[in-house]
Amino acid sequence: MSTLVPPMPPTPLPTADSPALAATAAAVPPPPVTALLADSVRDVAVIDTAVRLAGPRRAPLLLVVALPEHAHPPPTPEADAYAARLAMARVLPRVRRVGLEYLPVTHRGTGGGGTRLRAAGRVLDVAARHRSPVVVAATGGPPRLDARTLAEAAALRGGPFVHAVTPTGWAAPPLRLAPAGRPDGVRPVG
Repeated sequence: MSTLVPPMPPTPLPTADSPALAATAAAVPPPPVTALLADSVRDVAVIDTAVRLAGPRRAPLLLVVALPEHAHPPPTPEADAYAARLAMARVLPRVRRVGLEYLPVTHRGTGGGGTRLRAAGRVLDVAARHRSPVVVAATGGPPRLDARTLAEAAALRGGPFVHAVTPTGWAAPPLRLAPAGRPDGVRPVG
């Protein structure tokens, strides 16, 4: 003779302050913020903006270093890695200071054949492979990879969002000359 098993009571859904939801949220890292670096002074403004966007969520940074295309001979992977390290040397102290994780990626192909939208689309493909919803780029970036071209290519394909950064101009500090006379600025009495 069989007996009926009483049904299980329904499991309550997790609330915003429940430990189950907090454990689930902690297990899934936030998607990275992509920063397009071009080995220029503009990279500092790009990385500062990317850190501001990623910092509150503790999201990692995807650092895409755009290297120019070479026709002959093709560069070796060691040469690409060296060029990428040189480009990232300017921005890594800022990233490490705030304690964000980062993933460096080298992208070769900022010049050469193809249309400008195709070149921008290849950078957006790198961001899409890493599931990055935001790309930070300079408005005066490398040829065919500036923020406006990336935004146009992203609009045609439906994402990701391109955050354009316009770096402020750099002005030289005022030149301080010593008064006539001695080089240390002390005037003779007399």
